[in-house]
Amino acid sequence: MRNYYEILQVSRDAGPEVIAAARRAIFSSMKKHPDLGGDSAEAALINEAYEVLTDPARRSAYDAKLASCAGAGVEKSGGERFEERRRAPRREINTTVSFCLDFDLCWHSARVRDVSVLGVRIQTHAQLVTGQHLVIAPTNLASQAIHGTVKWTRMFHPSVFERVYEAGIEFSDQIPDVEGRLEV
Repeated sequence: MRNYYEILQVSRDAGPEVIAAARRAIFSSMKKHPDLGGDSAEAALINEAYEVLTDPARRSAYDAKLASCAGAGVEKSGGERFEERRRAPRREINTTVSFCLDFDLCWHSARVRDVSVLGVRIQTHAQLVTGQHLVIAPTNLASQAIHGTVKWTRMFHPSVFERVYEAGIEFSDQIPDVEGRLEV
């Protein structure tokens, strides 16, 4: 089963206006529309996702079907199977940290959403790129800094007016007391 939320790069609680904005952004700025050089099959898939997620009855049925498939794996947008797997148990937390990218001396703010001994998932207004090295520290406490690398990133849409990026950061070394270090 294809994940329409992943195709449109929206969260599961996104409203119709966010879904419409995401579709427009994918077609225009990412040049996925056939008139802009995009693939017509990919455009059809984007339109299918849009039509299902903006129709309340179809979306409800889709969400139920997606939930029933969660244990069996879900297809990613390219058609391959996605199995949920973790190398280490994760725990949800909600704390603010600062991070600095290797190439600049500017500290940015981020919200940590979950954590394990191997890494964290953060949300931030700063756009990150896979492969970037960074330093994460609790706000105003650089002595607790943790080095890591951006392993994945995606755009997260909490509202029409605000862009937030979500990223998975893998630590350079395992940090057994990571929760204590981040929740100072």
